[in-house]
Amino acid sequence: MAGGYGTRLYPLTRNVAKPLLKICDKPIIDYIMERLLELDLERILVAVNERFKGQFIEWLESRGYPNVELRVEPSREEREKLGAIRGLSRLLDEVKDDCVVVAGDNLFTSSLTGFKEFYLEKRAPVVGLYDIGDLERVKQLSMAEIDREGRIVRFVEKPEKPTSTLVGIGVYMLPERSLKRVDEYLEEGNNPDSPGFFIQWLHRHEPVYGYVLKGYWWDIGTPEAYYEVKRFLEEAGNTSKQA
Repeated sequence: MAGGYGTRLYPLTRNVAKPLLKICDKPIIDYIMERLLELDLERILVAVNERFKGQFIEWLESRGYPNVELRVEPSREEREKLGAIRGLSRLLDEVKDDCVVVAGDNLFTSSLTGFKEFYLEKRAPVVGLYDIGDLERVKQLSMAEIDREGRIVRFVEKPEKPTSTLVGIGVYMLPERSLKRVDEYLEEGNNPDSPGFFIQWLHRHEPVYGYVLKGYWWDIGTPEAYYEVKRFLEEAGNTSKQA
């Protein structure tokens, strides 16, 4: 999902798509692609908007990624955008099997192979979670509570009073039957933008599980967050080279 406009990141994203912002001379989307390629997926669809289509075409042509295709949404500015969930709805006819959905503005260091194994064990929707360790920060994110089996018992988008430091990180693995419920969700008049609202709805209709990823995760939503990640990874890279 790379069709947003990243307005909270202005001026950094005024003329550059957020997933194409570079960290350590590599676009954010390349970090995500590295994780997805570990999963041996049949194909990868990148949903982008009309305004930044050319940038994504140039990015894709400069890479050797196998079976990656762009899908262009008909919007050129923030007020015209479909929203992430409505954007997913446009792709439903192309999904004939299990699928992974990833937000294009997340950066995480954990492999997704364990996530996939957990999904194959449960054969039910699985949400990638991360323990952010700070209740105050959870207020701006998606909060999850899970039982000992990993099943989500509570999921709240931007909770006013968080009770857990586990947050959804915009990584989902869904069976076809569950993904197709996106249209049912939208027909009820629910929020068409944040995927967290869909998971909040879905876990009340069928079993949904959470898988806690290790390593590091960042939500790159503001210039401050972007520069924080940039400093961290550049310092980590320098330390690695010195070692």
